[in-house]
Amino acid sequence: MVTKIELLIVLRKIAFGSECIAALTGVFFLFNYKIKGVLKWFSIFLIYIFINDIIGYNTRHWFPNSNNLIVYNISTTLTFLFLFFMYHQYIKEKTSKRFIKYFMVLYLVTLFISGFYENYLVQLQSIPFLLGAFLLMTSIIFYYAELLKSEQIQESTKDFLFWISVGLLIYYVGKMPFRIVRDYYANHNNFSTLFILNSIFTIIMNSCFIIGFLIHRKTVSDRYSR
Repeated sequence: MVTKIELLIVLRKIAFGSECIAALTGVFFLFNYKIKGVLKWFSIFLIYIFINDIIGYNTRHWFPNSNNLIVYNISTTLTFLFLFFMYHQYIKEKTSKRFIKYFMVLYLVTLFISGFYENYLVQLQSIPFLLGAFLLMTSIIFYYAELLKSEQIQESTKDFLFWISVGLLIYYVGKMPFRIVRDYYANHNNFSTLFILNSIFTIIMNSCFIIGFLIHRKTVSDRYSR
């Protein structure tokens, strides 16, 4: 019978593999298909996340006495800022765009203030992460609300950003409870269930990214075949 630890190890490998496939797929489409605007940088962003996870995972193996949490704190900050910027660029409704600007500032201010009682060298972001995740999900809701009002609603599933948003929304909806209880359960023997769920959400998110790339390819191919 497979234990939770064995299942966790397998799922982590699959999650890491899904990151690799998503990143490589993004690079392929970056050079072969017309991904417009900020979305073309999304492919490069996926490469950064993949490389960051390689560094984060191997830091303790390379440097046994070191702590890898600063690596993840930096990537978390850059991730939120990039995604806020991406939605700000693609959302057209002025009120929503203004709110997303406020979200970016609020996240950075919270990150700065929390730095006085959270040591980002040895602790993961807690309140800044939870706030950033909530504000990002709100930004995604702005995007979907605008999409529902548009004339392109029937073509929404062909939109590259639609699938990115699906993946991000599922990931952060699952990630927020995980991060709330992570510090408590990390010190107990039954922590593996939470990390298993986190790996599953990571796999789902990257699968959505890959689907988005493939649908974008079909859309572009259909456009040029007409």
